[in-house]
Amino acid sequence: MNRFRIMSLDGGGIKGTFTVALLAELEKMTGKNLVQYFDLITGTSTGGIIALALGLGIPLGDVLQFYVMRGPRIFPCTGIHRRILTAIRHALCPKYSHDVLRNCFAEVFGVRKLGESKCRLVIPSYDIVSGGVHLFKTAHHEKFRQDYLVDAVDVAMATAAAPTYFAAYSRNNGLRLVDGGVWANCPAAVGIIEAIGYLRRSPTEIDLLSVGTTASPYDVPRGQGNGGWLLWNKEIVELQMRAQVDGALAQCEVLTDHRLLRVDSIVKPGRFTLDDPSHIDELQALGEQTARHRAEEINSRFLCEPVEPFKPHYEVISCQTAVHIY
Repeated sequence: MNRFRIMSLDGGGIKGTFTVALLAELEKMTGKNLVQYFDLITGTSTGGIIALALGLGIPLGDVLQFYVMRGPRIFPCTGIHRRILTAIRHALCPKYSHDVLRNCFAEVFGVRKLGESKCRLVIPSYDIVSGGVHLFKTAHHEKFRQDYLVDAVDVAMATAAAPTYFAAYSRNNGLRLVDGGVWANCPAAVGIIEAIGYLRRSPTEIDLLSVGTTASPYDVPRGQGNGGWLLWNKEIVELQMRAQVDGALAQCEVLTDHRLLRVDSIVKPGRFTLDDPSHIDELQALGEQTARHRAEEINSRFLCEPVEPFKPHYEVISCQTAVHIY
């Protein structure tokens, strides 16, 4: 049977260091270019950044250096007094700089377009004007005539614009987009639906590799479940994110008849946060270690033979007009 292989990459801010280190170590161990072994890649927020890099052929070693070198610029660690001022500012304004984030993305993606990807991509975001999901897609269906001309930098900005951390990303057409993690932090189901709904693949044909950004056992403190906002505090956000991921994975298990492979690492609660770059070296080491433990399983299930090369319906040319190529 002709299998359809999907890679799904979770969101998680700077914890994406774990993901890219894991993928880079897999390539090193297997000697295989991962993007050649997947029919579709979907990624949210930090996972979307990595998905874009994979599709555009940016070496994973370079992507890892993006996190190591630019992570502290995007999420600056400061002294105690500065942290207090930042916390006060965060009550009314985004915590981090939109311009710094864009400049860092521009250094990596340059002027490349989404349509230059060598693999089908689906990158989630959310439209806060219309109140609806927004998916950036390569031209892997004849209906997809616009997104492939969007700058990769703009796609990255939209999927990574986490509310309160960064300003919403504004498009010239009036769209205001925020981090796809508000509805699909684990975009595994997004990939499956794309394969079934637009690419006409049967669920029985799909194999899914889902990669997380580390996870912690969730435990509601005694009495908190009956409390108000003061007792729940930020725990409610962590609960919602954890529940969304668990729900998505459970649905994918059913849809694929358990042909889902989840790769992640369980860590102590609070060990890593999405905007603390002080543990980047530990995240990198943990990602590489996880890759070594799971490489044989991933290789046997997903890396046996390359997929057929992706042929988009439309390609990017200098004048940026749509060209139907088949």
